[in-house]
Amino acid sequence: METKHSNIISQINENGIINVEKVITKPLFVNKRKAAELFGVSKSTIYKWCTEAEESKEWPSLFIRPSATVTLIHVDTMTEFLKSKNKSFL
Repeated sequence: METKHSNIISQINENGIINVEKVITKPLFVNKRKAAELFGVSKSTIYKWCTEAEESKEWPSLFIRPSATVTLIHVDTMTEFLKSKNKSFL
C-alpha cells in the first residue's frame, strides 16, 4: 500500500530533480582550468588562445574578467574560435 510520503516521492521523481549531481547541464562560462579540461588541452594553451583572441580583436566576447584574478571563458564562443582556427590552417 502506498503511503502519502511515497506518493509525493513518486511525483517528484516524475516531475522534478532529486539529485542535482546527476543533472547534466552545459555550462555557459568556465574558468581557465575547466576550459582546459573541457577542450582537452593544457591551461597554458587556454592562456595562449585567450591572448590570441584578445589581440585579434575579432573575439571580444570570448571571455570576461569580473575581477583582476578571475577570467571566465564563454564555452560556445571558444568553440567558434577554435573552428575558425581550424579553417585558418587549411
